Amino acid sequence: MKVSITSKLFLAILSACVLAAVAMGVAIRTSFEFGFVDFLQEQSASELAALQQELEASYVQHGNWDFVREHTQDRPPFEGGPPPGEPPGDGRPPPDAPGGFRGDDGKGGPFAPGIAGHSRPFRPPYTLYDANMKLVTSAGPPPPPEAVRHPLRVKGQTVGWVAVAGPASLINQAEQRFKDRQMQATWIIVGFTALLSAAVSIILARTLLTPIKRIVTATHRLAGGDYATRVPAKGSDELQMLASDFNRLAASLEKAESDRRDFIADISHELRTPLSVLRGELEAIEDGVRRPDAATITSLQSEVAMLSQLIDDLYELSLADIGQLSFEKVPLDLVPIVEASCDVFRERLAAKQITLEFDPDDAHATLSGDPYRLTQLWKNLLENALRYTNAGGRVRLSVTSNDNDIHVDVQDSFPPVPAPLLPHLFDRFFRVDPSRSRQSGGAGLGLALCKHIVEQHGGTIEASRSPLGGLRILVQLPRLHTHHD
Repeated sequence: MKVSITSKLFLAILSACVLAAVAMGVAIRTSFEFGFVDFLQEQSASELAALQQELEASYVQHGNWDFVREHTQDRPPFEGGPPPGEPPGDGRPPPDAPGGFRGDDGKGGPFAPGIAGHSRPFRPPYTLYDANMKLVTSAGPPPPPEAVRHPLRVKGQTVGWVAVAGPASLINQAEQRFKDRQMQATWIIVGFTALLSAAVSIILARTLLTPIKRIVTATHRLAGGDYATRVPAKGSDELQMLASDFNRLAASLEKAESDRRDFIADISHELRTPLSVLRGELEAIEDGVRRPDAATITSLQSEVAMLSQLIDDLYELSLADIGQLSFEKVPLDLVPIVEASCDVFRERLAAKQITLEFDPDDAHATLSGDPYRLTQLWKNLLENALRYTNAGGRVRLSVTSNDNDIHVDVQDSFPPVPAPLLPHLFDRFFRVDPSRSRQSGGAGLGLALCKHIVEQHGGTIEASRSPLGGLRILVQLPRLHTHHD
């Protein structure tokens, strides 16, 4: 049988609440029982002290216990109730003797208010003995044999003993009923608390699990391919943080799926374009429309070179994604590498009437890098400038350095790149249309590969508007200190 998390949370909260209620009931019951007994013991001790004072005062007045014996000889022995005129066994005086019992003469017995000096509203059952431990009288049920006998002293001499029943014998039926009612009320409260806990547990379980259920439902939809699924995230607790993390995950998956579709579409188009050109050229040769002369072969080679470059770039980016793109770093001077790359492109730029300016501020700029990858970096940047700079424009490279970094600044002239598109220049297959169109541009992989090369060398690459009117690419690489510095 499958138990839902709602049921588990409900049982957990309910169990904790019921356990707390039962523990509270047991604690209250135990506290009441011990407190009730302590109360009776304190009351018994107080009554014992008062009883001793009364008996000692009566003895001082009469000089012996004979007045008590004479009084008890006129009464039948105790048969389950106090002697006539004595307080009842429950400690309550009869209506006609509020201060004690009265003697036969009607003027008051040995514990009358006039003799004792004060009235006693309550007196526990007791037994009186003389100095020789002989029974004098008793009031109420006799104390058990193990009851402690307390001495009565007059002028430093023991004149008698008195034994009082313990608290257990003082618990009469009314007191027992009161105690039972308190216990019953306690357990009723415990039961009501358990029911209330069950109701609160249901509400808490459903309230706490509502966000989780939303996340579970959204997770099922996300797993089914609905990457636009989102979960409302309000607040700052852990569940809301989980909802926010889920939304970020869904956004990442949605972007990854979008990038995957765009990648497939872009790579299909990039491969189809040169292949279509090649097929058209070959069909024209077969149909005799074009002759297989040097110009035709050059055109075919150009398309093959473009296709080969695209495949090489894709292969290198795939190696970069899995961390397998090789880098063999050695200490080297960056200025000659940048200058050599400029020399390679100088003729091609001149053919397009683009002026190339190279301005190295430092004679040496040493770093730890891979010469092949760095050469590839500058060639890609110059190729990008060649493709997207209008004829008659300018391309300027400068190399500057400080104690920690080397800066290579590549700028070109018109046309510019719109500012909102600058952060996307290093994305794969990204182009700016129409000024940087597919007809005059490459596959949109060169700058993505440049970014990876720079990052592998511990540097940064940024795109911004150029003061010359076009694009500015700023590369920052960490400098290696040598004896040339």
